[in-house]
Amino acid sequence: MGYDPEMTAYDTVTIATGDTESTVLCKKHRSNIAIFLPANWVTGTITFKGCLTEDGTFVPVVKGSDVAAITIPSIAASQCIVLDNLILKALAPVPYIMLVAGAAQITDDKIITIVMTR
Repeated sequence: MGYDPEMTAYDTVTIATGDTESTVLCKKHRSNIAIFLPANWVTGTITFKGCLTEDGTFVPVVKGSDVAAITIPSIAASQCIVLDNLILKALAPVPYIMLVAGAAQITDDKIITIVMTR
């Protein structure tokens, strides 16, 4: 079974040197997400911001009942993170997202590969 562009999309987001927020990821029509962290990733948590439009105001994505940020615990470089059901459900209705690192990426721009499937 090979790459099917109808089912699978590859994209990248970048967190610039000294920053914590990534560029915008359009995830419309995609429900499963894997995040591939680069070798130069500065270890830290990841949270998410979301928006209805690509160029709108991004706000934190939180869990409904306790209004806590959707968080991936502190994770080291060179890891593939497959988002679990709770995070996927929370992100499902959000068409545009940004990854937010818990620590500033201090050495180089971080290019993060995202794989999404329907």
